[in-house]
Amino acid sequence: MKRRVIFSFMAVIVLMLLLVEVMVYFGVKQYYYQGIASTFQHHAETSSAFLKKYQSEELREYHEYSDDIINGVQYDGAEVDLVSRSGSIVMSSTGVKKEQLAQVPDEVLNGESTYRVEQDQETKEDILVTYSPLLYNGQVLAILRYSSSLYQVTATIWSVMRLALIVGAIISVIVFIISLILANSIVTPIKEITRDSLYMGKNNFQSRLKEAYPFELGDLSRTLNYMADEIQKTDRMKNEFISSISHELRTPLTGIKGWIETINGAVDLSKAEMEQGMTILSAETNRLIHLVEDLLDFSRLQSHRIILHKQKLSLANLVKEVKEQMQTEALQKDIQTKVSVEGDTNILGDRSRLKQVLINMYDNAVKYSHPHSVIHLTVQGNPNDVTITIQDRGIGIKDEDLPYVLETFYQSNYNQGGSGLGLAISNEIVSLHDGTIALESEINKGTSITVTLPRSPSHKASNYNEETS
Repeated sequence: MKRRVIFSFMAVIVLMLLLVEVMVYFGVKQYYYQGIASTFQHHAETSSAFLKKYQSEELREYHEYSDDIINGVQYDGAEVDLVSRSGSIVMSSTGVKKEQLAQVPDEVLNGESTYRVEQDQETKEDILVTYSPLLYNGQVLAILRYSSSLYQVTATIWSVMRLALIVGAIISVIVFIISLILANSIVTPIKEITRDSLYMGKNNFQSRLKEAYPFELGDLSRTLNYMADEIQKTDRMKNEFISSISHELRTPLTGIKGWIETINGAVDLSKAEMEQGMTILSAETNRLIHLVEDLLDFSRLQSHRIILHKQKLSLANLVKEVKEQMQTEALQKDIQTKVSVEGDTNILGDRSRLKQVLINMYDNAVKYSHPHSVIHLTVQGNPNDVTITIQDRGIGIKDEDLPYVLETFYQSNYNQGGSGLGLAISNEIVSLHDGTIALESEINKGTSITVTLPRSPSHKASNYNEETS
């Protein structure tokens, strides 16, 4: 990666330098060529003075005065030719008769000056040729052709280019050093993060990455550390869950085994004792069934296999049904339950799953409430949804535990028993109904759980039954 970063930086810089060098070359070349041509063209304008001198003569016979014209417009370092409109060379500043024809540009015949680079027919070197018309009364009588060797100009241009190339090379070296430093500043932290992440990935979640890296790398380190914290927390919750569920399974199994051995080994058990034993066996068996159902529901949650069978139902009736079903447990702690209903509470939902949610929450309210207290069940029908609030006067939940009580395996008090799955399963069921669960709690003052269910959730069910319960 380090090489790629350096190569990318250098490729961009080299391409930019090449572009700049090309622009410098053509810019300098144009500057010198245009400068020479402008000088010749400006000098040629003085030819008008000679035309005035001969205005009383027959202008059509200007070639008779060609020597005077050439002598008047000569320029040091340049060869001047007096050229006719047809391109024949009338007179040259070299004094040598030239038989070849000059290629006069069309724009010169229209009275405009121009220049171009040509090749000398004898020396084969490049020359700059400037064509300037001789005008009288708006007519082009002849053309002054200035030509100058580009040898010195070319040498000057290449001197400038050599200097530009040297500067470009120095810039390239500086950029390479900067790229190397920059690549190290990027690649080295990435290598460190990769190394520490691999070490962390080998179940060494107690180790942490440095977070002092700048910008996105620092964010990445903090994210990985947060991930490690969450994995540790989940792993700890899983271990505590295994410990808790093992205890929850062992307790009823121990009771069942004890009573079975008692019944099998005893010959003089009274009818009352037998009934007591059977009652305990039934209760412990139900307890085991409840735990197993929680585990099955948890498995379905993990594999997204919970299917809703929706039907029209009254949440008010469902709450009252749950209250009657669980009333015995509440009365054992001398807890009163008050139900309040307001508005239309009909929704489309899975009756058995919503009943499971209400039973779980009501059971928690009874379990964590103080004896001789009151539990309030409130069902409120709104235009678009129905809310169910279960409020107890119990031990409450700590502020640091409140954000996590709906998570899988989480238990705010492991001494109270339970699998830590009930609220997580309830939250998932409510989510499948497009609803939400909100908790408010205060230590030793109680907890309030509000379930909000829309009247027409999205189609997440496999079956729909249009029966009103």
